[in-house]
This record gives sequence, C-alpha cells and structure tokens, in this order.
Amino acid sequence: MPAYASLLKYRDPERVAARARQALDQGYRHIKLHETEEAEVKAAREAVGNGVAIMVDTNCPWTPEQARHMTLKLRPYDLHWLEEPIFPPEDFTAIAKLRAGTGVAMAAGENNCTSFQFREMFAAGAVDYAQPSVTKVGGVTEFQKVAVLADAAGVTLMPHSPYFGPGFLATLHLMSTRDDASFVEVFYMQREACLWGRRIEPDAQGMVAVPEAPGLGYEPDREVMERYRVA
Repeated sequence: MPAYASLLKYRDPERVAARARQALDQGYRHIKLHETEEAEVKAAREAVGNGVAIMVDTNCPWTPEQARHMTLKLRPYDLHWLEEPIFPPEDFTAIAKLRAGTGVAMAAGENNCTSFQFREMFAAGAVDYAQPSVTKVGGVTEFQKVAVLADAAGVTLMPHSPYFGPGFLATLHLMSTRDDASFVEVFYMQREACLWGRRIEPDAQGMVAVPEAPGLGYEPDREVMERYRVA
C-alpha cells in the first residue's frame, strides 16, 4: 500500500522544513503537517517543491470565520486537503460552506463515531476525503459500512491510521481490498520499539507491505511486550 508521512506538530518552520525534506528523501511523496500557521506550511512547500502533495491537519482549532480566513491564506500552497479546520468537528454544514467558498479540498471523519455520522457528513457535501478510524468508528464491520457510503457519495476513502498496533494492521488489510487512489497514514517518528519490528515501515518508494498470514497477519514481538510490561 502507498503511504504518506504524518508529521508531528513542531510549531517551528525550520523543523517542519527539515522533517518534510527527510520524509521526501526516505521515499514519501505525500506529506501531512499538523500545523495551524502559514509560516510552517510555506516552509514545508518550499522544502519539498511543487511535485509533492502536502496535506494539513489542523485538529479542529477554528471558528467558521477563522477557518475561512486561514484557508484562504493557505490556499496558495496547493494543499492536497485541509483536515478538520472547524470546531466542533461535527459541524458538517460549516465545513461544506468552507469547502464551497474556498475551493480547497476538505478531509474529516476521524472523530465520527458511526456510519450514521458519515452519512450526515456526505449528505452535507462537506468533504472530498473521508477518514474513518477503524479503532474509533466501531471496528471492521462499521468501517466497511462507511466505505460503501463513501463510494456511493463519490468521496475518496482516506482512513485515519496513525497507529502502531492492531488498528494499523487492520487498516492495511481493509485498504488493500480497494482499487482506488487511497493511501495509508503512517505516523512519522522514531520509535524506541515496535510490536511488529520493521515490517510496517515503508520502503524506499513509500510503500508498506500488507501482511498475508491469517488474522491481522503478524504476531506481536513477545520480547517487546515483556520489556515494556507494567508489573
């Protein structure tokens, strides 16, 4: 599966630029920022050039008017999408107005609890990208219901998956069954340890291998579990 690098929040243009370049050098061609200021987004775009997709996840910081103001400031940096720009996240009408009024693609859904909220979001015309989280939305079955709704609404499925445990593996399996332009979110950070070793790390082309064994595909590393077990 193709993956995108989901960077941490740095609040510093130089650090954002450095991490974006690092991700690019490691093979990623899609990079997501968690920033809310223009300077950081500008630094990332200048660091990676125009051939790399940049997404911005703001984590619901703005009122509708603030969101409009900031979206117009960020629009020149050619965002692949703007994610969760408005609080509360379930104000789908406001997100739809922002999308229509600015021409910037919108993404949301990690805070939607069931397929019913996704149905409301699609009916409002709020998003270009739907982001169900298999660990939040109600598991594999509910995720599949969301996928059906997204396909019917003409919305691209782009799951929320910055995880290191079963949620990430489940997302890999679910998305590997699809034939569309989606890719998997990988939290871009240096981990001290991982239950799956290096098997879930993207290769030099930014691709993550989908496990083929039964169940989730990988057995967790028992040594890692023992090392970090709380007595």
